[in-house]
Amino acid sequence: MKKGLVITGVAIVALAVGWYLLKPKSRESFTAKDFDMATVTKGSVAHVVTASGKIQPINKVSVGTQVSGIIEQVLVDYNDEVKEDQVLARLDTSVLQENLNDAKARLDLAISKKKISDLNYERLNKLYKDKLISKANLEEAEIDLETAKANVLSSQADYNKAERNFGYATITSPVSGTVISKEVEQGQTVAASLSTPTLFTIAEDLTKMQIEANIAEADIGVIKSDMPVSFTVDAYPNDKFNGKVQQIRLSPTEESNVVMYTVVIEVDNSSRKLLPGMTASVSIEVERAEDVPLLPAMVLQFKPSAALRKTTDEVPNPDMMKNEDVVYQFKNGRLKPIVITKGISDMANIEIKAGLEEGDQVILEASSGKRRGRK
Repeated sequence: MKKGLVITGVAIVALAVGWYLLKPKSRESFTAKDFDMATVTKGSVAHVVTASGKIQPINKVSVGTQVSGIIEQVLVDYNDEVKEDQVLARLDTSVLQENLNDAKARLDLAISKKKISDLNYERLNKLYKDKLISKANLEEAEIDLETAKANVLSSQADYNKAERNFGYATITSPVSGTVISKEVEQGQTVAASLSTPTLFTIAEDLTKMQIEANIAEADIGVIKSDMPVSFTVDAYPNDKFNGKVQQIRLSPTEESNVVMYTVVIEVDNSSRKLLPGMTASVSIEVERAEDVPLLPAMVLQFKPSAALRKTTDEVPNPDMMKNEDVVYQFKNGRLKPIVITKGISDMANIEIKAGLEEGDQVILEASSGKRRGRK
């Protein structure tokens, strides 16, 4: 009998302990120490769009050759400064000279034949007027003369072509600038039968560069011409360079199912530190606010748990606008939701346009070890 009473007593105690451990906490069981708080402070914040892109010269010209042959001389090297019409290289002209001589000989022969045809036509025309030959004889002489004239024109065209090809053997720079690429060496054979081979690449002015940055379609709507840009390059990690948006290209590309637009950024490179091909990490400042109320953006991630919801007041305006959100204060043992109007955000901080004032405190997260504010 005593044994049964002991077992019954133990069971009752166990049930009481279990009920105590499992029962929901009352609102009085939460205190301000259960939460980490964030305070509204004054400061500056900027909406910045980030991207990356390659630094390139504004005008880059590829210099090629329209004739085939062996490179006889290369007169410039990498990084050389060149002037417009300066000779860069020369091809062997022996074959081209022979072609020119042959075209000149055929042109001279065609001119001589035309002179003979002229004389023959004049002679037969006089005989026809004296009625000493038939009209058929005169027409035959006229045809010979027209044929001779056509041969002269054809030979002249061949000569002009051979002369131009001979001139193409001297490769000159179309612009003043810097040689940034040299694709040939002396003695190398170049073939221009299918396409024009590139021999040199010349950057017209390396003191003025541009960045072609890829901007996602979600951000391209806020990018406008002349917006200020700052960027860094790996070669000078402690230096910040500046530029401005010069152009937004309308032809999109797609990368990993994300539509991207090319934004061209104009850069002053008077220091000549920036080199073609460098990767620039770009920040485009869209909007800035100075001396405004700020909160850590992390406060928007706090959501009351099931236990906390029992101590939470109703949201005063459940139908919120896109620029509105809810943060929570802890007052008198209860969570008080506050609807705020958001402004500019830099991902770390967010501008508070309405709902809170400087010095107000809101819940950032549940204290370490409790985390009751998380779902």
